[in-house]
Amino acid sequence: MREDLMNQVLQDLEDQRRRNEIIAREHRQTIRSREPEIAALMERREALIQQGMRGILAGHAAAGNLPERMEEISGRIHLALEKHGYPADYLSPVYSCALCRDTGFVGDRVRERCSCVQRRYQEKLRAAIGLPEDGRETFENFDPELFPEERTEGSSFTQRESILLVREACEKWVDLYPRQNPRDLVLSGKSGLGKTFLLHAMASRLIGRGTQVLLLSAYQFLETARRSYFEGEDGLEEVIGAEVLMLDDLGSEPLMQNVTVEQLFNLINERQRRNLATVISTNLNPEELKGRYTERIASRLTDRRNVLMLQLQGRDIRNGRA
Repeated sequence: MREDLMNQVLQDLEDQRRRNEIIAREHRQTIRSREPEIAALMERREALIQQGMRGILAGHAAAGNLPERMEEISGRIHLALEKHGYPADYLSPVYSCALCRDTGFVGDRVRERCSCVQRRYQEKLRAAIGLPEDGRETFENFDPELFPEERTEGSSFTQRESILLVREACEKWVDLYPRQNPRDLVLSGKSGLGKTFLLHAMASRLIGRGTQVLLLSAYQFLETARRSYFEGEDGLEEVIGAEVLMLDDLGSEPLMQNVTVEQLFNLINERQRRNLATVISTNLNPEELKGRYTERIASRLTDRRNVLMLQLQGRDIRNGRA
């Protein structure tokens, strides 16, 4: 997916460059057909450029005052454009990114990807993994006022105090990546407690730092696992090899005989063997994880040496249910 997305970005940039060239060409044609005064100045400037190029190709130095003459004519063109109601830069090249001039690269000796390429890639990646287009699900937009100031059963903290502690732990995990410890993180709690929001906030922060993130719902993972198991498709390897894998709402997917448990174990076991970070949200507590997915999976998801498990409790903030 990453290579495909980058190829799309570069193709989009090339398409934009061509569209901008057409716009610039139309601007020049408009001036030549409608403004003879400016057209004459354009011809004089082009003649000076050609004269200078011929001199260089012939082994002669360009005229010493050529830069000054070029600047003087360009200044007259700008004034004439404004006089006739055009922007002063109407005849300048048109670029969507002035930094790389729509090439996608910056630097002379060392060529590097332009920041516009990274920004476009992040936008496509966010869309591809299902993050909201408005980009509002971030740590900065997290609103603790949505959570009630009442103590949850069996806890000395209010629900608001608890979610703030969980938010802080998630943000710290992300900010320390890839030096975070433990390596994996599990958000556990019933529906409507903020798990998916926090998962999206973590993904958004990581993507903004250039980290490769793959975000899947549990159902999407099951579909990928099913196709791999029954049809021999190789999509599961991309899931296993993702730099950071985020699996949302584990426990909501249907159980398929010899598929769900087996493929989930292979996924978790192989990613832990490769030391790759995995973040999971689930509506199941540790005992329910063991009952649904067997002891060997539950033990890997609750092992405190490798997993930071954060449990959310309280009232469903979407409809007020306890």
